Amino acid sequence: MLTELTGSSAVVLGGTKGIGRASVKKLAQSGASVVIQGRDEAAAYSLIDECSAFPGKRVFVNSDLLTYEGIERAVEQAVVQFGKVDIVVASGGPRDPKPKLFVDMAPDEGIACLTSRLMPRLNAVHAATKFMREQKYGKIVLVTTDAARIPTPSESMIGAAGASIMFLTRALGAELAHLGIRINSVATTLTTGTPAHDRFLAAKDAGSQEVIVKAFTKAEQRVKFKLNTAEDLAEYILYLSSRESDQVSGSTLSINGGLSFPSY
Repeated sequence: MLTELTGSSAVVLGGTKGIGRASVKKLAQSGASVVIQGRDEAAAYSLIDECSAFPGKRVFVNSDLLTYEGIERAVEQAVVQFGKVDIVVASGGPRDPKPKLFVDMAPDEGIACLTSRLMPRLNAVHAATKFMREQKYGKIVLVTTDAARIPTPSESMIGAAGASIMFLTRALGAELAHLGIRINSVATTLTTGTPAHDRFLAAKDAGSQEVIVKAFTKAEQRVKFKLNTAEDLAEYILYLSSRESDQVSGSTLSINGGLSFPSY
């Protein structure tokens, strides 16, 4: 996709790896200045070097995605460095707790799984709207999972967090519209070029019999088109970050290569 984001200011949470990293590159190619939030300093500065030929600036913020303060600091840096924040992309997430059948989970594991997947997205929206409401414009894009629409073994709590994000996308689309803020989500499944896919391949090669590994192996076989790449997701994130999508808010796009066809 070709779009013009010169002069725009973006924040990509979880921006050093996977979908977040690919999104940073797409935004930078389109001319946006980008704050890259993450914990991997070497990966961040390598990405900044890769984007050096593109217009705008790139800044790294080393902070914790699982805390409100870590997210707020990244968003505030966009205002400090670039004078405003037009776009916030909430990607990235924790490795733990790992996917597990609900009956095998301790109660605290279920709560931790739900909150660690949900709260970084809610905190991103809250931190972004503090600044965007003054501008009367902004784009928020939340990355979530298609497990919220199509049940996946071992991902009941992950799917529950995703379903919350999808509902909040609709509800906040209505609530934030009078402020000129658009909020949308992209829901994905097994995606190459991401840490989650790398872990899946390692487990599969090791002969793992975990339920989630078996489920993802079936997904590889059932996909109608091809497995998603991180770059595929970044294209849709770029669209939802651009002026071309100004008529879209409160929506969730399922991007899954024809693996499933959700009805809601």
